[in-house]
Amino acid sequence: MGEEELLVLLRSDPEEGMRCLMRKYAGLVLTVIRGRLVPQSFCDADIEDCVAETFSEFYCDLGKYDPAKGSLRSWLCVIARNNACDRLRQRDKENRTVSLEDENATLFESALCDDGGFGETEDRQMLMRAVAQLGEPDKEIIIRKFYLCENSKAIAKKTGLTVSNVDTRTHRAIKKLREILGGAK
Repeated sequence: MGEEELLVLLRSDPEEGMRCLMRKYAGLVLTVIRGRLVPQSFCDADIEDCVAETFSEFYCDLGKYDPAKGSLRSWLCVIARNNACDRLRQRDKENRTVSLEDENATLFESALCDDGGFGETEDRQMLMRAVAQLGEPDKEIIIRKFYLCENSKAIAKKTGLTVSNVDTRTHRAIKKLREILGGAK
């Protein structure tokens, strides 16, 4: 079933549409969320709640979806990523004692271990090796921004850099990662 057909079904028969949507994209949403909410820090129930929240939010905001801006798949991934980041921020507020070294160890460990058969292990390993090649403070900025979902202001405060410097370093680090990984410059 294509995305257009799925959208029509969601509008005409929401219950059946959501069943089809979940059947088609549940694995993808779970993979995105598990990529952020590492099992060492979050239990299966937290991850399942985040998946359910993602589909619920998708349905509630269905009217906001614009196919011209991106695919249904991409939109679901963005919702899943944002929900996972919200959970990370919430956990961070509750538990401020985790150091970046612990976070790095957990993130690198989870990226390098088998992720339950979703087939992304090699890509994740390659990405984490590339991030490790960046050096400090770029490595820390990328980890904090994209894995810990911290904003530039929070990163600037923790690293002693200015917000504009964090943003510039982020942009340059992403460019360098593309070069390391053999992508477009």
